[in-house]
Amino acid sequence: MLLLKLTLVVLISEIGERTMCSDSGRATSAKENEEGLKTLPQQSLINETSDGCTRQVLPYFEEETGGGVLTVNCTKVCPEGKKETDVNGNPCVATVEALSKEEVTVTVGTCDKGSCKPDNPPQSRTVALITEEEEEEGEGEGEEEEEEEE
Repeated sequence: MLLLKLTLVVLISEIGERTMCSDSGRATSAKENEEGLKTLPQQSLINETSDGCTRQVLPYFEEETGGGVLTVNCTKVCPEGKKETDVNGNPCVATVEALSKEEVTVTVGTCDKGSCKPDNPPQSRTVALITEEEEEEGEGEGEEEEEEEE
């Protein structure tokens, strides 16, 4: 009888643990997140420079808020190979999942001491990416405008 009770307790705790893990989603490792960030095309990112240090941000647009930017990496690259942490509390890209070549789903986080901590409760945004074709079209339009001004 004692063995039966012990088996039941172990079984219930396993089921409870699996349920809790599936509700919160699978945790991603730093390596998985780094691979996800590599899927972001460079033409979709904006380089911001302040005090000689550069950070990359991903712009997004929403109807409710109008949009904003998410820090891609919570560190800034500075002259002479130095690195600085981004401002604690800045919104950042915690995880990236590619939906297509044109869209990704981003889990929003907050910069904390140089790393991006996912928000709790998790927030996701679908972000439209700038493709190479769109970038080439934009460059072509800029050239046409310059010709018209002359």
